[in-house]
Amino acid sequence: MTAMAPRATGGPRPNRGATLIIGMILLLLMSVVGLTALKAIRTDERISANLQDKYLAFQAAEAALREAEHALSQPNLPAFYRFDQEGIPSPYEFTSENAHEYTRDLTGTAHVAQQPLYILEQMEGGVEQGSSLLIGVKYGREWRAAYRITAIGFGGSATTRVVLQTTYRR
Repeated sequence: MTAMAPRATGGPRPNRGATLIIGMILLLLMSVVGLTALKAIRTDERISANLQDKYLAFQAAEAALREAEHALSQPNLPAFYRFDQEGIPSPYEFTSENAHEYTRDLTGTAHVAQQPLYILEQMEGGVEQGSSLLIGVKYGREWRAAYRITAIGFGGSATTRVVLQTTYRR
């Protein structure tokens, strides 16, 4: 019998490719995490842009309300609707023909899609007993009329709209 030479235990072993497969799986997982993070960032960016557009429309409508209040405080009243008048437009039907247009140009400075619009409505002279709002009540010798102001503001996109309403007593 011939003696066999002892096998070396510290020598190279055959490569089976397990390291390559594990590396590919880790690379795939890191890619999925990166793509998910990018998608979340894009969604947050859209939300932020829409919120900014909404705030811009709100500020435009608020500016129109303030201008209408100033117009009502002047000696000569602007054109207005009466509370019982037919054909009072809803805010989404406002045009420059049936509503007042905000006088300062916001399309160039604030980058709104359209100038804010507002209408004035003279409200009913009195209210029923038990109501909490006293409108058109005679104070001393002077009759005080109440007006409802409805304004619509637009954001950077014409589809972003904010409608505000207030009551002004003169």
